[in-house]
Amino acid sequence: MVLTRENTAKIIDILKENPQGLSITGIVKEIGINRNTAGRYLETLLVSGQVEMRHFGMAKIYALSNRVPQSAMLSISSDLVLQLDSGLRIVFANEPFLNLVRMTAADLFGKNIEYSAAGPMFEDAAENFIALLRTGVEGSEWHGSLLLNKGDRFFSCHITPVVFNDGRKGVSVRLEDLTELRRHEQALQESEARLRSIFSAAPVGIAVIADRTLLEVNTRFCEMTGYKADELVGRSTAVLYPTTGEFERVGREKIASMARGGSGTAQTQWKRKDGAVIDILINSAPLDPNDFSRGVTFTTLDITQRTRAEQSLRESEERFRKLIEISPDAVILHCDGTILYVNPAALVLLGASKPDEIEGRPILDIIGTGYREMVHENIRKDLGGEVSPQMELQMLRLDGKTVTVEGRGARTIINGRPAVLVTVRDITERKQAEEELFSYRQMLRLVLDTIPVRVFWKDRDSVFIGANQALALDAGYSDPEELVGKSDPDTASAALTDRFRADDRHVMETGTPKFNFEELQVRPDGSQAWLRTSKVPLRNKAGDVIGVTNSLPNVRSTGSSSRISPEPLSPQTRQSSP
Repeated sequence: MVLTRENTAKIIDILKENPQGLSITGIVKEIGINRNTAGRYLETLLVSGQVEMRHFGMAKIYALSNRVPQSAMLSISSDLVLQLDSGLRIVFANEPFLNLVRMTAADLFGKNIEYSAAGPMFEDAAENFIALLRTGVEGSEWHGSLLLNKGDRFFSCHITPVVFNDGRKGVSVRLEDLTELRRHEQALQESEARLRSIFSAAPVGIAVIADRTLLEVNTRFCEMTGYKADELVGRSTAVLYPTTGEFERVGREKIASMARGGSGTAQTQWKRKDGAVIDILINSAPLDPNDFSRGVTFTTLDITQRTRAEQSLRESEERFRKLIEISPDAVILHCDGTILYVNPAALVLLGASKPDEIEGRPILDIIGTGYREMVHENIRKDLGGEVSPQMELQMLRLDGKTVTVEGRGARTIINGRPAVLVTVRDITERKQAEEELFSYRQMLRLVLDTIPVRVFWKDRDSVFIGANQALALDAGYSDPEELVGKSDPDTASAALTDRFRADDRHVMETGTPKFNFEELQVRPDGSQAWLRTSKVPLRNKAGDVIGVTNSLPNVRSTGSSSRISPEPLSPQTRQSSP
């Protein structure tokens, strides 16, 4: 039986007159149709949403629906809505759909969608789309996605079977424009890919944890710890710490720091898989600042080399400071002409009891007046990177007395600024000793040059290294220095020279002096003279014999002769040569 619009209108009018509702028996009585026919009309009105039913005891009460009609809902929907009858003719399209295809209702309504002006919109999915519409008319619902307008628009499509008010079957199509969402998703995917690439290739270790359990680690994190990713993911971060106490300390510090400022930094040590301990700097930030339990991401930097270098630097600085503090030489550091530091030896040198009596004063204040210009020039050279010469000068003590020192400076850097580090040594006593030694040598030379005894010194090669005036004059020289470097005086005969050298070697080899033994020598005028000779080994500071000292006073003359007498000397008058 075909449902007529006339009977449908009658049922709606009767229900309008009875807003409290009627049972199916009351409706049949009013219209004059049988119960089965009335049931079919009411079923159609229920499906279309025009009528609603409620139970009253065992009875079913029908009343007009107070809901907004479906067509009104479809009209105000922001989605694109299209309704077609069983012949796929367009019977409804809402405003968003009409705007998309840039047409009016008159252009589309009553036309088969395959041949309508909206058809080109579905060209990329036409065959599949039409098949889905037909299955929708037959009662099958479908939900999926469609690319329309040659792929530049992306829609979510929902095809739903419907029954119109007049009982005809049809299909409703709802299209949700996901183009921007898809673009955002694609951009998000690209961003995630970039982040994943950065995560994998980052030069620092990166990990994500939740409840202090590792969820994800990058390649550098594995390299630092010596573990593979699958050996770490799912395990507690406690596996990385050498002790449980350190694990708990770092956790408390990071949580407290993140609670205060949103991120947390901690320096600690980790134990690698191979047992080696490394120094680590950790920086953590929660995934959700309001809920740390959702997870934390942290970056890690291996600072082992840096911390060891810093430790070595601290140890080196400490050794350097100790060396300066115990140095017997005074050490003064000045920058921009102002003294910044003095060591204990400098305090003693300058007569100060504590550093602040010297530190902070101009460097030239402690320099003797006559030396300030020279010191100023050396400071200029030091700051310029030149090597300034070591110099002797006088420095001013706090009590106004002067002290003689020698020293030099060298360029250094203090707080990023060029400075000069100066070492000076008190040479007052040394200068006094040098003056006394000079006076003693002058006196000794005067004595040696005034005595009638001829004195000279020879090295192990019988080369003269010194002589007094008496020997020089006797040998025909005006200055003793003229004998230095000569093997023997020109006055000696070959035989006598050999005997003298043999005596010299004996004294140098045995280290035993020989006193007052007689030797015959030829004088420059050809005469012979008996000499009472003494030979003493010449030693250096270490006590090693480096030569021999000879003294040759005249004791008597034998008269003029051109050669040494061949007669042997009696034991009573001389000692034999070795």
